[in-house]
Amino acid sequence: MNEAIKKSLMFVSSDDFYLLTYSIIIVLDCLNCTKSREFKDYRKLPFIIEIVNNKKLAIILEASKTEPLHKKDKDFIFQSYSNGLAKRSETLKILFTLEKKGYISLTQGNIETLVNITLNKEKLPDGFLSRDVFSGEYANCESFKRTIQRSTSITLDTFLSKVYRDRGIKIWEI
Repeated sequence: MNEAIKKSLMFVSSDDFYLLTYSIIIVLDCLNCTKSREFKDYRKLPFIIEIVNNKKLAIILEASKTEPLHKKDKDFIFQSYSNGLAKRSETLKILFTLEKKGYISLTQGNIETLVNITLNKEKLPDGFLSRDVFSGEYANCESFKRTIQRSTSITLDTFLSKVYRDRGIKIWEI
């Protein structure tokens, strides 16, 4: 039954705002961005969501710490970068909606244009963060945490370097 719930969320995952919303909340929960710990710079979020929603990508990133990447793996990682870029504006819209509902808090970062995020876990409906339904996403997030440390506090540029540039992936400046 849990898989049926999840599958209904993933009708067309690239355009599925429900899945994107759940993914935002799962990432914030997994990275412990609650109460006094902020997720600095929301712009990293769409790239992390790409990793958390794709087991193959999480495995490739974790394995690339010790072994060089093959061309197909580099292409796959680059595709996640492109997808992350494409989801930036949708992610921001969802963040503002989640803030209006009280599920997250948004604060201005050190630089005027940066937005930091904190999950208000106590405001979420009971059972909302079911580890049964989203066990794969939580496992991928744990893998991501082992691979890219301090992801909640590093700058966007440092994050992009750790995930993409350091693995030989050529990306555009944003």
